[in-house]
Amino acid sequence: MTELAPLPTVTSAERQTLEEFLDYFRSVFARKVAGIDDTQARVRVGASDLDLLGLARHMAGVERWWFSQALDGSDAPELWVNPTDADDADADFHHQPSDTIAEATAALHAAITESRRRVAAHASLDDVTAIDVGPPDNPARYGRRSLRWLLVHLIEEYARHCGHADLLRETVDGVTGD
Repeated sequence: MTELAPLPTVTSAERQTLEEFLDYFRSVFARKVAGIDDTQARVRVGASDLDLLGLARHMAGVERWWFSQALDGSDAPELWVNPTDADDADADFHHQPSDTIAEATAALHAAITESRRRVAAHASLDDVTAIDVGPPDNPARYGRRSLRWLLVHLIEEYARHCGHADLLRETVDGVTGD
């Protein structure tokens, strides 16, 4: 299984604390999707359409969106496009029969590496995104976000989805923990 990052130190500076917590949750998530096959990656629980393949694809896209596209204004294309609906905002979760957990985890690891590079290039947590971002259903909340906000948001995003992944992984093969 994938190596688990150490728990964050308890007396470090703000930036180090944020980056360590993000790396910890990245490693927890990576462990949840490591060592499963494509059939296991598609197991769902209850009425939800959520599966480990969709979650892995989603987190790769989240990394790319927030750190490459939003923070630095990259025009890199979306990672996942629904071949039958180009406007599908949830194409990461609407995977196709030919999509694999191997390609999703490779994309996730590549996106994490790129995100770390981009974050390191910013000297201050007060640096802001290159573009205005926010929920389309609440235009008043649009605006630039600080690197600090992005790091906290990604910690929250990973923590939430690690819980989903934990439940799915336990259903797949009984593996729990982290």
